[in-house]
Amino acid sequence: MVRSKPLARNGVIPHLASPSAALAIMVAIVLPVALALIYPTYTYTVYPQWFEWTRLHELPFVFFEGLVIVFALRRGLELAPAWVGLPKDVRIATLVLLTGAFIGSALYSKHPDISITGTCIQTIHLAFAVAVFHLLVHEKRRDLAALLPLFAASIAILAVYTAIWFAIAPDPSMVPGGVIWWPNAIPGFISVRHFGSWSGAIAAGFAIAILYGKDMDRLGWNHAFYTLSAAVTVWTGTRAAVLAMVVVAVIAVATLRRLPPARAIGRAAALTGLALVLAWLVLPKDPTFRLIVLDEYGSVGQATAGRNELWSQAFNRWLASPWFGWGTDSTFWETYIGWTHTQPHNVVLQFLISWGIVGAAGGLYLIGRAIFAVHGPSFADDELRPLVAILYGLLFQSLLEGMLHYPRFIGTIVFLFALLIVNRRPLQPS
Repeated sequence: MVRSKPLARNGVIPHLASPSAALAIMVAIVLPVALALIYPTYTYTVYPQWFEWTRLHELPFVFFEGLVIVFALRRGLELAPAWVGLPKDVRIATLVLLTGAFIGSALYSKHPDISITGTCIQTIHLAFAVAVFHLLVHEKRRDLAALLPLFAASIAILAVYTAIWFAIAPDPSMVPGGVIWWPNAIPGFISVRHFGSWSGAIAAGFAIAILYGKDMDRLGWNHAFYTLSAAVTVWTGTRAAVLAMVVVAVIAVATLRRLPPARAIGRAAALTGLALVLAWLVLPKDPTFRLIVLDEYGSVGQATAGRNELWSQAFNRWLASPWFGWGTDSTFWETYIGWTHTQPHNVVLQFLISWGIVGAAGGLYLIGRAIFAVHGPSFADDELRPLVAILYGLLFQSLLEGMLHYPRFIGTIVFLFALLIVNRRPLQPS
């Protein structure tokens, strides 16, 4: 196994020109900051309506994916040979997915223009996956230890950015509507929950790094960044992210078939306690930011933030069009529980209501196939283990949130899957 190096000796800067590092910088840092600058808001939505649509669909990320595809084509990617080179089952699953998505969007959607556009965006995601794989498989050097610090930098920058944004908030009378919507005033994120989903996945990566890392004898950067990312996660009140951290740790124990050393567990527990204190010290007054609100456990609907009703409606609407669903993005107009939702907060229901059994079968098979390809080798490698933990943190949250609906998360998931799969191959000769 490859031994992780301390951050100070990683030599991160000289390796930032590699495709893996460049993609990590763009996905983790540059694009979230760009979205924060493009969509600054203290309101629930931004105006005009078409601008809000671009924000909800995170079109800057889609545009970036398009640029990566073009760049890969200029770097020798040929789509036809790349398609033929895919395993047969992957090609079949992809065709099944696209068949369900396009038929559902064109023939069953109440808004075919929106659904077909959304399906085209999904197709771009698939092409982006091929492009990223092509770029990574032709890397001439690979410094995996440099990648985790880049995700750490993401949390540090976004945490500072958010603190400043909250500190300079204007008087509510200066805001459209006269009210500041604090849960939606997170720079670069649609809501505070999405910020928590991002930080929670990264916290899971650092948790695995300190629980199963090699440098147990002293505190280091991994411990500091775990504390920061965990504190941000608690500050956002994102229970799905906290649960994801626990689930990833359980997966690690089950996969490695051993508990972490007692010292590592003790330090992780102490740092988690410190993160709780730090989050509590700067917690906003808005109850949305509270991780636990006892009044919310008076009913199942309150405890699940309305997910049980949303899931029930999404499931029932899917039953009315079981084979091809109601088209991409149809959750927005096919379900209503007092307010609209862009997705049903569950990837299985999202695929079913959007693309039916046909499209969902293809999409879920591709995800399962990718997990099967990366799980064993990634957990066996000291440097890959934190990265697969981030990936699993996002994938688990897709059962409770929209990680496979929003391009920022899809792009990260695609990048991590490609990186972990490619790492099983030898580097290209210089």
